[in-house]
Amino acid sequence: MPAPVAILSSRHRVALPKEIRDTLDWKPGEELKVVRHKDGIFIYKRITIDQIMGIAKGANTDNYRDRNDRY
Repeated sequence: MPAPVAILSSRHRVALPKEIRDTLDWKPGEELKVVRHKDGIFIYKRITIDQIMGIAKGANTDNYRDRNDRY
């Protein structure tokens, strides 16, 4: 299956293909980050601090190395 294609309009707008939006569950009005990388760009959903709070809750910290363990 060929990759979906987006076209840059004369007003410099890009509409993301529906199958991409559906797969990523992106809705109108969501903030997206656009990062330039070499000859292209990365587009990803903006993540807030509230969304990542508690992400490591319950993590196993056994065998954790602190600064005194380093060479």
